[in-house]
Amino acid sequence: MMLTYLALLVLVGASLPAVVRSFLPPLPRRITGITPQAVVVLGAGRRQRKGRSSLNTRGLRRLKLAAELAHEHGLPLLVSGGGQPPKHDDEPTEADLMAEQALRRWPRLDVIKEFRSRNTWENACYSSELLADRGIDEVLLVSDRAHLPRALLCFQSQGVLAQAAWSKRLPKQEWLPSAGAISMVPEIWYEWLALVWYHARFL
Repeated sequence: MMLTYLALLVLVGASLPAVVRSFLPPLPRRITGITPQAVVVLGAGRRQRKGRSSLNTRGLRRLKLAAELAHEHGLPLLVSGGGQPPKHDDEPTEADLMAEQALRRWPRLDVIKEFRSRNTWENACYSSELLADRGIDEVLLVSDRAHLPRALLCFQSQGVLAQAAWSKRLPKQEWLPSAGAISMVPEIWYEWLALVWYHARFL
């Protein structure tokens, strides 16, 4: 009986935005005085629908915010994501899919495609090379809130000064149970484990 009550308590806690927010990995200390010269958005994976690749929901959410910011501020948009090697030579990379979506809405955007990366570390390494070619070292970095601490550390390790930007997913009602809060719990635990691994391997 005690275990049942404990499991129920954990489930209730995991549904409360205030509780879930308190477990998010902390963002690195904000670097002041940055004047972004580009917007960088990191891919979140793709899915197959009727034999065709498309961006998943998280990737579309990230891209929407990034493209809006790039359009609003008149900045180039760097889309970063290669994913797994395509099954066919003509299969688009994740960066291709993101660029296509962004240009469909804002055809005059200056879009830079980074299509070699397979993880966050490679996102930072390959994107920093493309940014350096344009003399850019200050950016707005768009991803999910749980993922941004790891992403920011990776970009900073490559000499890129980045400000974080993300779409709000947790509702304002801190103590009202939310399915969205529950959906973030696995992401948060994954990111804590990934931070430990990245510090041991890369940072």
